[in-house]
Amino acid sequence: MRVHLIDALTESQIDEAVQLIVNTFCNDEGEIEELVMKCYTGNDIDILKLYARAIVQAANLVGHIFVTTEGDLWPAPMISAAFCWEPGQSLWATKEQRELGFDQLSAAISPDTRIFWGEVKQVGDTLKAEHGLSSMPMDTFYVNMLVTDRHFQNRGFGTAVMKAVLAFLRTEEGGMLVLSLRVLKIEIEPYGDFVTMFVFDPYKTS
Repeated sequence: MRVHLIDALTESQIDEAVQLIVNTFCNDEGEIEELVMKCYTGNDIDILKLYARAIVQAANLVGHIFVTTEGDLWPAPMISAAFCWEPGQSLWATKEQRELGFDQLSAAISPDTRIFWGEVKQVGDTLKAEHGLSSMPMDTFYVNMLVTDRHFQNRGFGTAVMKAVLAFLRTEEGGMLVLSLRVLKIEIEPYGDFVTMFVFDPYKTS
């Protein structure tokens, strides 16, 4: 098992990453199984594919992509992947990102799903404002999507990705991205044998 920080995905690797996201949320019959994603897509597999492609292509443009493979070599089949945005960047926050799939996604969703998105955003904005998190995606190194192929879950592949993300932030290159964020280590592992959780000042956890 090895985690790779990818400079840029090829077109075929973009397709593979999209399929990895789809496979994470679907069963072997290609039906969306995960409840939140059912709601978010209107239980429409084609919308899920557009959603996944919009995330992958935006990350490939301005983000950081970490991929776990079974062996040490890259390229190789993707088992887990994390799609991250550094401070000052945010998913679909720019016209250039939105042109790489989000605009197509937005045009394709049903009226009912569009209403649901609006309601979720309103609730989310309210909760973030109440807890001082409104600017969190822009102020932190933000892991927007972390997925593991369902056939490989609970075997440490996702944990390996998160450990690699945290290790990257301890390097000179990664550290420069969060130099002003004052990372605070929280001595708690709420999910058992998982990475130590981190928060960014002024965001505290109880």
